Amino acid sequence: MDIVVVAVLAGPAPAAVYTAATRFKVVGQLANQGLAQAVQTGLVRALAAGERERAGELYQAATVWLVLLTWPVWLAYAGLAPWMLRLFGPSYGSAVPVALVLAGTMMVATACGMVDVVLTAAGHTGTSLLNLLAAVGCTVLLDLALVPAHGALGAVAGWSAGVLVKNLLPLWQLHRRYGLHPFGRHTRAALRVRGWAAA
Repeated sequence: MDIVVVAVLAGPAPAAVYTAATRFKVVGQLANQGLAQAVQTGLVRALAAGERERAGELYQAATVWLVLLTWPVWLAYAGLAPWMLRLFGPSYGSAVPVALVLAGTMMVATACGMVDVVLTAAGHTGTSLLNLLAAVGCTVLLDLALVPAHGALGAVAGWSAGVLVKNLLPLWQLHRRYGLHPFGRHTRAALRVRGWAAA
């Protein structure tokens, strides 16, 4: 949707730049979807049985694995963006700030873990829908305000705000309702398992 907004409000050239700089986010989304499928059944079972300790263990273990899998990718993308984007053409070098905002936003979102999956597993599908609507509304409003003057950078700022709303809002809701956090003592246990497997 935001690509269309950029094309309409700023023109096809900024839209092309924005498209090239943001296509890389699919990598992180694939890792998130794979882990979600792996732990969702266990989360539903644990939350339905009132086993918050087990739910917290699954949530934190999945979060640390998500961070370990994706943060190196985002850091590499941020570092290599000036060279990677110019492969599309010399004018695409202007998309480097877009890539940096994208990488930073995805790292924050990844650190929140699968908050929406946990929220829906707990049965709060209506709350999840409201969170999604809030994120979309935030993105659209900021796109309309920023894209005409800032083009692709304005669009990624709107997208970033929407992603942060979509992750931080359910993170607060999970903390308030269940006391669940993406990091904790189970994070250390997951890291020990990873270290043992690597050895």
